[in-house]
Amino acid sequence: MVKLDRIDQGIVRLLVRNGRMTNHDIARALSISESTCSVRIKSLITRGVIKGFSALIEPADFGRSVHAVILVTLQPTARKLLLQEAARLTEVDGVLEVLFLAGVHDLLVQVSLPDTTALRDFVVRELSSRDTVASTETSVVMEHLRGQTPVPLCDLAVAEGPSAAGHPSSSARRGE
Repeated sequence: MVKLDRIDQGIVRLLVRNGRMTNHDIARALSISESTCSVRIKSLITRGVIKGFSALIEPADFGRSVHAVILVTLQPTARKLLLQEAARLTEVDGVLEVLFLAGVHDLLVQVSLPDTTALRDFVVRELSSRDTVASTETSVVMEHLRGQTPVPLCDLAVAEGPSAAGHPSSSARRGE
């Protein structure tokens, strides 16, 4: 589990809520200097805490009005090909993400496609017709509600001192 001091935790919390928040606004919200804020953000990126920034879009605005989740079970003899099958699927048009599962099913594939005909064609062409696939179960998403944060930030460990996060104590004290 990643350990973040209160300043880093505050930066992450603010950026998760609004990835376009300016350095100036983050610094002001946390009562730290803009230079400290900038150094902290760069450190969070370098340490891999922040993986990147992206824009959330509405797929329907781009002609992708059908969102579905497809549970995929591979043939028992094909389980060794799980990584290859998942990687192949990530390259197929319309695939939003592929998740590895524990349990009855092996993969969960999220797709965004123009219509139900395209969904049917995707399932047949990319899944059901493949020798590696034993079965699929498709559900159409009726509505997608997104939480404020993908990770409950209250679960992030708060380091007991600024040195635990590798930052000078003077910078950490300014935000407390």
